[in-house]
Amino acid sequence: MTAAHEADDGITLVEVLVTGLVAALFLGLLAMLFANGIQAQAQTTDRDTATGKAGVVSNSVLTSIRNASTFTVTDSGRGLIAKVATGATGWQCRAWFLEGDGDVRYKASSTALATSNAATWTRLSTGGTGTLTGGAAFAQTGRELTMGLRLTIGDAVVPLTTGVTAQAVSDGTDTTACW
Repeated sequence: MTAAHEADDGITLVEVLVTGLVAALFLGLLAMLFANGIQAQAQTTDRDTATGKAGVVSNSVLTSIRNASTFTVTDSGRGLIAKVATGATGWQCRAWFLEGDGDVRYKASSTALATSNAATWTRLSTGGTGTLTGGAAFAQTGRELTMGLRLTIGDAVVPLTTGVTAQAVSDGTDTTACW
């Protein structure tokens, strides 16, 4: 063999090791980028879910109480029952309850409601915690409601603290008792 052919016979062990090391570093960096992307996507999904659920709870409570003639806070601030004006159809009883496992539940009815059986109601959110005094989610001062909730979904935490005043006035002809 000539000298020109000896250089083309193959690669050395050192070249194989260096190529393998460079490939391993590249694949490791690529795997880290992929894992970080998946984690960021999961965090974004948790945040969007928590924000959406906070919007649902907030809209449900605030709209109803704004259209309520009266309401009461029950179960040491974990329950809320309201008599809500529904326009041409009259009045409706609506209730919300923060369960011990963090579920925020809702129910509407044409008859009185009791928060003691809220486990079968519609679940508006999970991961709820009352942020008012003593872990309460609702507090009442006259016709004003204060709501303090923290919704935790995965890594996302969305505080929900707001107040609203009941503004509807009953003409006295409706006898609907909501609690």
